Amino acid sequence: MLEGRKPLAVFADAYPADWFDEWMARFDPYVADGRLVRRIVDRPFPKPRTSDGERFDGIRHVYVALPHEQWRIDAYIQLFDDPGREGWNAARERRQGLLLGYEEWQCDWWEAHRLGKRQDG
Repeated sequence: MLEGRKPLAVFADAYPADWFDEWMARFDPYVADGRLVRRIVDRPFPKPRTSDGERFDGIRHVYVALPHEQWRIDAYIQLFDDPGREGWNAARERRQGLLLGYEEWQCDWWEAHRLGKRQDG
């Protein structure tokens, strides 16, 4: 990302989670010096959930982008906030790939080879 080849990275996990916060802290120096921008969006559960004895309050999404590519954060959030009538489909998956910085040919390959869609021949 710092080399300019990847414009957007997206991470998500249940919170609170110390390991996740520690992992995301690795971006702090680059956000502080303006080389990256970051947005954190917490989506609380209606009521806390537990798993293996741990309590989770919601899902935390962390978006990290190059400063001149921060528009991708809003576009990515909108892609998932507005599922449309058709739900998730190949066009939306392609849009996700393009927002993450994959090239058209890479999205073509993914569509042809993704799990459950492999066409042998």
